[in-house]
Amino acid sequence: MPPGTAAQPFVDEPTTLVQAQADTTGFVVLHQWAEILEHHFPPALPAPDHSTE
Repeated sequence: MPPGTAAQPFVDEPTTLVQAQADTTGFVVLHQWAEILEHHFPPALPAPDHSTE
């Protein structure tokens, strides 16, 4: 997958998750899984100038 394409996070996230699993002797714990997901799919933060009024 060429870098910079829209699908890149969908390739990188599972790759990172598989690597994290390989680095453990058990399962990837939930907080580590959440960190991996947030790294590849950061949450959308509200715009500071946006108002709901």
